[in-house]
Amino acid sequence: MLGEHGSFRRYIMTAMTNFLAFYTLWELFVFLFPDDNYWPTVAWAIAWFLGSLQAHWTHRIWTFDSDRDLKWTIPTTMGLYIIGGVGSTACYYIGTVSWSFDERIFFLINSSLWGFLNYLGQREIAFKEVNTSPPSGNEQFSQKDQL
Repeated sequence: MLGEHGSFRRYIMTAMTNFLAFYTLWELFVFLFPDDNYWPTVAWAIAWFLGSLQAHWTHRIWTFDSDRDLKWTIPTTMGLYIIGGVGSTACYYIGTVSWSFDERIFFLINSSLWGFLNYLGQREIAFKEVNTSPPSGNEQFSQKDQL
């Protein structure tokens, strides 16, 4: 049912947990902040940042089951989340303030789009498995042979 580690299906299952936390934080901040046109965007940005901290761990453990060093995965995922946070916040502002879409409907659309982009970044960069073992004797020979 969950799919293989690293699969999009497994990512979606994990992302549903992260989405619930993200949405709850957003609703809390929307409730706490003034009811002006840009404050839901501020709520989005804060909830994105806080949710990103949780998402690193859930995707590391549940989605990718990664053995990559934390010295790599934490800064890399946070870098990806910062890029996604800036992009998604700008999109959220444009969609809700400039184009006057419903805040909650656009929340779903925007988080789905940026969630997919996050998956690609995490799969291909942050949690991509790398071979750290030295080349075998055959590989060393074939590399010298090619020169």
